[in-house]
Amino acid sequence: MKKIIGKLTLVTILVGVLVAGFLGLVIYNVKDMVFGTPFTVHTSADGSTIPDSYVPISGTAAHAKQISINGRTVGIDPQGNFSDGVILSPGYNIVEVDEINQFGREKKDIYHWVATPSPSVAQNDVTPYQR
Repeated sequence: MKKIIGKLTLVTILVGVLVAGFLGLVIYNVKDMVFGTPFTVHTSADGSTIPDSYVPISGTAAHAKQISINGRTVGIDPQGNFSDGVILSPGYNIVEVDEINQFGREKKDIYHWVATPSPSVAQNDVTPYQR
C-alpha cells in the first residue's frame, strides 16, 4: 500500500491548524481593544423635533466601564444594558451620551433636538370679566 500523506506532512498540517486556531482566538479577543467595544444607543433620531419634554435614552455597551448622559453617570447592568432619560428645555437642545470602556477608550454620541412641548397649564387668552 502506498502512503498518500506522509507522517511529516500530517504533523505539519496539524500544527498549522492549531496555530491558525490560536491566532484566530487571539484576534477575536483583541478586536475590542483595537476597534473599540460595541456601543448602541436607542433614542429619537438626531436632528428631530420632540413633542414632549422628556426623552428616554437606552442602549447596550458591552464591556463598558462608565456611561454618562450629559455628564451624569448612568447605571449599567451585568449584560451592558443601560436606561435613563433627559428632560429637554423648550427649543434647541444638545445631549451627549458618553461611554468609557474597560480599555479606557471613549465613544461619544451627540444628539441635537428641538423640543416643542405643549403648555402644561390650560391657558385662556380672554377672561369674561376683563374689559
